[in-house]
Amino acid sequence: MTYSGSNYRGSATVPPAGGSGGGARVAAAASGPTRRGLIGSGIGLVASIAATGGGYAIWSTPNSVNDELDRAFDLEGLPEDGRPEKLNEAINILVIGSDAREDSEEGDARSDTTIIMHVNESGSEAYGVSIPRDLYVHVPEFADAKYYPEYTDDDTKFNAAYAWGGVPLTVLTLEELTGVRIDHVVEIDFAGLVEVVDALDGVTMNIESADADGYYDESGVTSIHGDHYFFPKGETRLSGEEALDYVRQRKQWNEGDFARMRHQQELVKAIMDSALSAGILTDQGKLTDFIDSTADAVKVDTEFNVTSTAISLMGLRSDDLVFMTTPNLGTDTIDGESVVVYSYDLENPENDNPAAVGLWESIRDDTVSDWIQANPEASGQDQGE
Repeated sequence: MTYSGSNYRGSATVPPAGGSGGGARVAAAASGPTRRGLIGSGIGLVASIAATGGGYAIWSTPNSVNDELDRAFDLEGLPEDGRPEKLNEAINILVIGSDAREDSEEGDARSDTTIIMHVNESGSEAYGVSIPRDLYVHVPEFADAKYYPEYTDDDTKFNAAYAWGGVPLTVLTLEELTGVRIDHVVEIDFAGLVEVVDALDGVTMNIESADADGYYDESGVTSIHGDHYFFPKGETRLSGEEALDYVRQRKQWNEGDFARMRHQQELVKAIMDSALSAGILTDQGKLTDFIDSTADAVKVDTEFNVTSTAISLMGLRSDDLVFMTTPNLGTDTIDGESVVVYSYDLENPENDNPAAVGLWESIRDDTVSDWIQANPEASGQDQGE
């Protein structure tokens, strides 16, 4: 039976400005940025840019905002041969959260989080599709790859694409798998995520208690990393370090990496809703301060015009953002590795994973809402709010 992971829709619960949440170790009042700031978060992406209204601040923000971003990726420079054709004016943005740290060696980082964000042509709907890092795929050859382990045509885990060839090879791998043209890229690393959440004075998340053997705890979940934070079940206010730590956990839940992806999706919502609760969406001064404090937290592609994109998406709200996980065939052991199976026949995935093939086709054709209606289980819509 195909396991599609989770769908997360609706707003994360955020206390009123000046209120307080439960707190893992830090409780803070909600205050902070705006939708342009959410692009600065990298995770929120295009949908987050325009979520929650507040047009004046965007209109009056100078285009110099674009100059403050690190434009590290030239998608126009990728080999055009084999790249999918763009069929309409919908926007597809790849959001990558890497596990790079300040002390990481070059080439050591992996794509810890990967989400394809699709905003429909009219700018009225937005969809995020998480790509499991252990998804078993084909990574195409790429002349500018930093590294190939004696490259063969053997298939491998998806996050190998980032390790071998960074963002460019990740884009090419996803485009080959999905047939979806990637228009833009936003990347954020661990330090950048902490910086963005702290610029919001924290976020509130609904903590899920641990249910896996050896970790079961009805009262919450304890981190297996670093300072071993304890996160109490339910609404909890998190600092940047705490939010990062929580969304990196996976062994404590029976769903493993699928639970981790769900929590990452929930963090996107929490970031968006923290911006809304701040009440400063039309305050240009506070907007500018936030941009200044977080512009160095992300990298984007050379062609991404943040300001004009935000203006074009003003109608979106956080409730318009629907999250899914790539439809897949569950986990299995292939060549001695535990992987998430996309298809047992990657050249003909329509034979055993028609849901995924249909999803990518709907993104290409900008008909995702129709696909969700026709595929409630694969999209996660039948799993409740």
